[in-house]
This record gives sequence, C-alpha cells and structure tokens, in this order.
Amino acid sequence: MIFDLHNDFPTRFLNADYCRFGISGGYITAVIWTSDFESDAESKVNGITKRLTAIDHTPIAIEDIGFLANGERYKTFDFEKYFYCSLTWNHNNGFAGGALDDGELTELGKSVIKTIEGSGCYVDLAHLNRKSFFQVLDSAKNVLCSHTGFNNNARSLNDEQIKSLAERNAVIGLCTVQAFSDATSAIEFSNEIDKFVQKYGCGCLALGTDFNGSDDIPIDIDDYVKLLKVQDILCRRGYTRDDINKIFFENAYTLYRKER
Repeated sequence: MIFDLHNDFPTRFLNADYCRFGISGGYITAVIWTSDFESDAESKVNGITKRLTAIDHTPIAIEDIGFLANGERYKTFDFEKYFYCSLTWNHNNGFAGGALDDGELTELGKSVIKTIEGSGCYVDLAHLNRKSFFQVLDSAKNVLCSHTGFNNNARSLNDEQIKSLAERNAVIGLCTVQAFSDATSAIEFSNEIDKFVQKYGCGCLALGTDFNGSDDIPIDIDDYVKLLKVQDILCRRGYTRDDINKIFFENAYTLYRKER
C-alpha cells in the first residue's frame, strides 16, 4: 500500500474526475495549490474542498495559505477539514518567508499557527526558507514536511533540519522531483531512501511525491504502479517488509489517524 503526502491533482485537473487518481487500499493527499489563484482564492478552495470530501481515502491539504493573510480572515477559515496547511509557497507572504525569499515568521504567522493547530490541522514546513523553518518549528507542535528532498536545493532540507524533525518524530515526505532528490531513476530514488535510513532510521520517512505538481520526475517512477518497483529494490537490499511498509504507508497513515 501507499500513502502519498502530496499530490497536486486537484490543481492540475480542476475539471477532471478526481476518483480516477485513487489507489486501491491506499491514500493520496489531495493538495490545493493556491498560488495561481489570482482572485477569490478562498471561494475556490472551498469549492474544490467540497468536491474532494466526497472521495474515500483522500486527505485534503492546502499549499500556501497566504490568501488568508489579509487582516484576520484566517480566524474564520475552517481548518478542521484539512490534514495540513503550508504557510507559504516559494515567496514571502504575510505569514512567513518562502524558500526563494529571505522573510521571517511574522506575528500574524505565529497567530495563524495557533489557529491551525487548535483545529487539529498540521503545519507543513515545506516551502519555508531556513530561517522561517526553524522559527515555525519553535512555534508549532504538530508539524510535518510534506514534500522535499535532501540535496542543496533551496527547497530541500539540510542535515540540521532533518535532524530537528527526526528528533520530534515529525514525518518527512520524500519528493520524486529530480531537482530536490537528485534521483533520475527508481534505483537512485531507492538510494535516497537508503541514505536517509542509514542516518535517521525508518521511523519518520514517508512519500510526498509531488505528482502533478512537476514534470521533473523520472519516467520510471512517475506513477504509483511504477513506484512499487522501489519497494522491490529495497527488499533486495535487505529491507524488511515492515520497514518498507513504514516508509510507503504506515508512518504517514499513523500521523493522519493520530488524535490531535
């Protein structure tokens, strides 16, 4: 089974049949990316959310809640419907600093974190710059990093960031995007998993594919059926089925089902 922490299909296929993206026995987190919504973002998010709630095994998340940074609109927003929300995309907004900018967590950002967590929603650390990452980590209790890599890209996590998340048992979703993972094939993606596990174990690693959010994905792991090849590669390297299940399903599922 697979639990994907991050799939952008609601943004790429707004008028498609969402059900065709499901996995038998698995979970895909349907991510609503708001940065391209030029106007009326809140209404659009609510409309997409309404359609997604009708699909079984579909956690819903929001990538970039910057549209709520005008005044105190976030105070009346229904965060309870969502598995997690990220404060930014790649650029600064009223809440925090994005990965490609130099902003910091603001007082408004600290306030929205309390609102998010009070609703039972997780704070996603993906897309924050290093400074904002640690500021949010200091301010929030329930965190994850939905989709990232481990190279030197501004969108990736360095060793200090990974260690800080691992110490809190916060789940980290490994992205299939080559720019973040340096993986150009199923074997190299398996290598990225292996390097992580050798340092930090299997207890906090998960999948955050970013399918439908990027075209920079190796063709031999660009869908869920192909991703199962990675399980076979890890098995041949001596990974137990229990450890493989943790990475591909259980770590994310446990987080999703956890009372908070």
